[in-house]
Amino acid sequence: MDILGDKKFNKKSWDFSTHAKGPSGKIEFTPDQLISEPSGNLFAQSQNTGMGWDPKKLWGTQFMILSTLGGMRGNDGEPVALGHHTGHFELGMLIETVANQIKEDNGIPYSAYCSDPCDGRSQGTSGMMDSLPYRNDAAIVMRRLSRSIPTTKGVMGIATCDKGLPAMMMALAGTP
Repeated sequence: MDILGDKKFNKKSWDFSTHAKGPSGKIEFTPDQLISEPSGNLFAQSQNTGMGWDPKKLWGTQFMILSTLGGMRGNDGEPVALGHHTGHFELGMLIETVANQIKEDNGIPYSAYCSDPCDGRSQGTSGMMDSLPYRNDAAIVMRRLSRSIPTTKGVMGIATCDKGLPAMMMALAGTP
C-alpha cells in the first residue's frame, strides 16, 4: 500500500480487532409504540442504544445540534486532523457544552456537521469556484440532516465565518 508515497508500510497498522462487546441493555417498547410509531422511530432507538445511549433514557426530548465543525481534536486538545480554517476548528467545545446541557436536562442531543471552506485558503486557485456556491449547497444539506431525525423538538445552529454562518441561518430559516 503506497498512499503516502512511501514504499514501506507498518504491518501493525493492519493488526486491529474486528469484534468487540456491544452496549448492554434492553429497549422497552410499549404495545402502543409498536402499533402507532413509524418503524423508523423504533429503529432509531436501536441505533441510539447501539451508540451507547442508556436504553432507560431513550424517550427524552430530542434536540438537533447542527454545526459547521471541521477538523478534529484529541481528548488532550491537540489536533488530530486540521480543518479548513480556525473558526470551525474550535466549535467542538461549544457543541460538547450544549450537548452536555441537553443531556443534563434529560434530553437527547444529536449532532450533525456540514463543514465549510475558507476562501482565503483557496484564493488564486480553482477552489474559489466552490466558495460562494457552498452557502446554498450547505443550507440544503443542513436542512436534510435536521429533517433526517424527525423526532427532534428543536434545532440549534452553531457556525462561524462568512460562508458557514449564512448557510446555517438559511438552513434554520427553512427548517420546520
